[in-house]
Amino acid sequence: MVEPLVMLVRNQKNVATFVYIVSYPALQLNDDQSLSPIAKPAITGTVTKITLNPNNNLYSIHFKSNQKLQLNPKNVLRVAANPDDLPAAELLSHYGYRLKLPVGSDKFQTNFQKVFPSIKQLKTIPNHYIVVDCEFGTFFKRQFHAGDYHWLPTTINGADSTVFQLAALSYQANQQTSVYFDRLLDYPAFLPQKKLSALAASEQTLAEFEQTAKPVRVLKDFIDQVLAPQLPLVFWDQRQDLKSLHWLLTQHFQDLSAIQQTIVKQPLQVFDGEQYTNIVINRSNKKPLSTAHSLPLNGVAGLLNIFNPHQHNALWGAQTTHYVVNQMARVQAVAPQILERPQPVEQAVQKAVQKAELRQQQTKYQLVHQLRATGKTYREIAVSAGISVSGVNYILKKAKPIPAQTPPAITNLESV
Repeated sequence: MVEPLVMLVRNQKNVATFVYIVSYPALQLNDDQSLSPIAKPAITGTVTKITLNPNNNLYSIHFKSNQKLQLNPKNVLRVAANPDDLPAAELLSHYGYRLKLPVGSDKFQTNFQKVFPSIKQLKTIPNHYIVVDCEFGTFFKRQFHAGDYHWLPTTINGADSTVFQLAALSYQANQQTSVYFDRLLDYPAFLPQKKLSALAASEQTLAEFEQTAKPVRVLKDFIDQVLAPQLPLVFWDQRQDLKSLHWLLTQHFQDLSAIQQTIVKQPLQVFDGEQYTNIVINRSNKKPLSTAHSLPLNGVAGLLNIFNPHQHNALWGAQTTHYVVNQMARVQAVAPQILERPQPVEQAVQKAVQKAELRQQQTKYQLVHQLRATGKTYREIAVSAGISVSGVNYILKKAKPIPAQTPPAITNLESV
């Protein structure tokens, strides 16, 4: 039996060398042979497994977000198994690497594995769900330089930002239900200007805002009100939102109650509106999702004639997501117009005339059979249909009756 791979070293020419280790986020190899988390990886989340497909000879790196990265062997410098089940640091030392994780990150990494242990991606819109949307704030640290204080971008446990506004709305059978969540977060690493804008938006006193916007308090209320029902979560683009929520819950995992910790350890069901829209856009392609479009929510809403008057607001974003994905479901439910080969004008006109004549003939044939079925004579039918008696005889003897067309059933798409 072949030992499963636990490490892959990738060389991205003229950029950097990246190392992927099972149970760790994507890492970058530094000049001193240390490994540190990539600040802005293309695919987020921890690596769950590394495989080699014998059919196409491609390596696949699978992430907790259910995304995967495929690599040609020519871009892979090294792969490794771990038959002796060595700790990651010891295994890496055999290859001259060492982990360089931020202070406290070992504990962070342990808790990270506990939060949302598995995520199931839904392909169809669930009947009862909660839409979640986030707005974000960047991390800064204050530094004294040249006789003055400056604010510089920074990272905390591998993240350079977190949730600034968190909103959620629940819907069932296309109707809004009881979950209504809209909170601002007062994170210590935000710029003072960010806090002032949040304070103004909250319409609270400073003391009230600092109490209600504490990250731990917001998270606890979010778990109790949004995650506890264990309904599927709907996002427009889950990558940034879910990544930030995962980080935030991990960062404050020890501050949660035992019941709340149990809730965030449960598997998630997720429906991604952007991925769904890509499926609808690519449904005529031979290979679904052969082209992945990065689709702005409000741009797609505009195409569907849905207008969000308060963009960059998480509560309004959640509502917009609900309307857009349901409108997109209606689009998918309608049979598409399949185009025919364009014709020169003369041929197109001739074709239209032929179709009209055929429909007229079919209607006349149907009328003749219907009149005969009522007991009319050939002569009476000929007068009513405006044709000769011999024509009536030809239709009744040689032309088969055309079955009546049954009107198509009307589907109520409001509940899609």
